[in-house]
Amino acid sequence: MRTMTSSEAKTNFGEVLSSLNSSGPIEITRNGKSVGLLTLPPAQAADAGRLAALASAYAQGRVSWPQITEETGASFGELLLALGLQKLSLPKVMAKKSPEQTALLNQVFDAAAGLKAQA
Repeated sequence: MRTMTSSEAKTNFGEVLSSLNSSGPIEITRNGKSVGLLTLPPAQAADAGRLAALASAYAQGRVSWPQITEETGASFGELLLALGLQKLSLPKVMAKKSPEQTALLNQVFDAAAGLKAQA
């Protein structure tokens, strides 16, 4: 565990907070005596029933991963586990193409077909 004086913690508070995730808790001292401990809050477990229902909706493409994590706080690993427990698969995602993208793609295919016909 890292140790830091209260003055150092006050001066570098933003950096101290951002380092908790990667470097772990920090003991805060004043005049050589421990006065506090900075640590991340305990992780809250996602509601398994709600996550199971959302996993089913996710597999059907009705909800997105960001919507699930916002609602439940679950990690992607927890979602994958919920999918596996229900024998569900990941949704197939098709990117929406704009008319400009489709037109450009068709031009490329037409040009390739013309080159093939010349050969």
